[in-house]
Amino acid sequence: MLITDSKIDNNIRVISQYMPNFSSVSLGVWAEVGSRNEKKSEQGISHLLEHMAFKGTKSRTAKQIALEIENVGGDINASTSVERTSYYVRLLKNDVEIGISILSDIIQNSVFDPIELSREKNVILQELASTIDSPDDMVFENFQSAAYQDQAIGRSILGNKETLMSIKSENIKDYLDDHYHAENLTIVATGAIKHEELVDLCNKYFNSIPKGVKPPSKDAEYNPSEIREERNIEQAHIIYAFEGCSYFADDLYVSHIFSNILGGGMSSRLFQNIREKLGLAYSVFSFSSSYRDTGVFGVYSATSPEKVNEYSEAVANEILSSKCNISEQEINKAKKQIRAGLLMSSENPMARMNQIARQVSIYGRVIDINETLNKIEAINLNHIKEFIEKTFIPEKMTISALGAIKTLRAKEDIVSFYK
Repeated sequence: MLITDSKIDNNIRVISQYMPNFSSVSLGVWAEVGSRNEKKSEQGISHLLEHMAFKGTKSRTAKQIALEIENVGGDINASTSVERTSYYVRLLKNDVEIGISILSDIIQNSVFDPIELSREKNVILQELASTIDSPDDMVFENFQSAAYQDQAIGRSILGNKETLMSIKSENIKDYLDDHYHAENLTIVATGAIKHEELVDLCNKYFNSIPKGVKPPSKDAEYNPSEIREERNIEQAHIIYAFEGCSYFADDLYVSHIFSNILGGGMSSRLFQNIREKLGLAYSVFSFSSSYRDTGVFGVYSATSPEKVNEYSEAVANEILSSKCNISEQEINKAKKQIRAGLLMSSENPMARMNQIARQVSIYGRVIDINETLNKIEAINLNHIKEFIEKTFIPEKMTISALGAIKTLRAKEDIVSFYK
């Protein structure tokens, strides 16, 4: 399926993948800005801007935005991450112009009405309260803060009550002007749309967006620490993590292979031994998260308070024993699972749209799927062993523990399990 990449007159990059056998189009606009671009005093502004974009423009009310999309059977949404913000629609091929018109309108003409802003702040405060009330969410928020102390990348995407309530309409407008300019935007479409049609529509609706200069972004620094938060709940929620791979690291795909082997599913080592054999947890998994300049590799689970130390030692044993007894069969299984996931997602227009946008954001180009598959296939047992050796350094452990954790041993004791 053909991928075409070009720029419209004001330099916004436009990329499409034509899928002729589909009747729908997935279409999105990506801004290269997220929570890591925020000053401490404006924490949460990226996410707040994303919410406010749907609350009315100079020509459409919030209800009209929703109705125009839903009247043709489409849907519209947005998301904010650490490094980027996206706005996207999915609709039938004959209704593409409606989607592009609305996306351009909310990005260029949102009014950020103070009354709507006050109302939406309260909505986000409820979202924030929901996260705080969810221990399995909050343990990850605390983990990010522990791994990247006093840095934007370590702060919550949602912000906090103090900063949210201080943000005014003019602050959001200034933030949008600083980041939502032609050099910082990418438009991606997949499905039943030809590139020439997409470019014509983007020139029609997005060409008035001015050019600009990307603001500098400070590099992140992984700085291992721990956060323990005792709560009167039934379980202890725990993350043990180490410095991992950035998107540009040679070991990026090695980390994904090992994460799959260690805790990627019901046949993984952690699931089979921590849950099935020892009965220490209901759910347990590993994760490998990457950013442009840093990354983390960790294990999460929740266990009972009387089992926290047995669980902690069992996790360390699984990681360290992998260096000695991991098998070619496990590696091949992990490769097949990752390969299948990549190929299946490439056949889903929405997933493919997100994949293309992410690759362009990180690497500046669309990566041929065979290039990725070849890198995965080239990984062998020695690569996995070397990754384990250089990743699980005791002194680089970050701990986030929340809940019934009074009996959890001190960090230096847990670190000793990895020596």
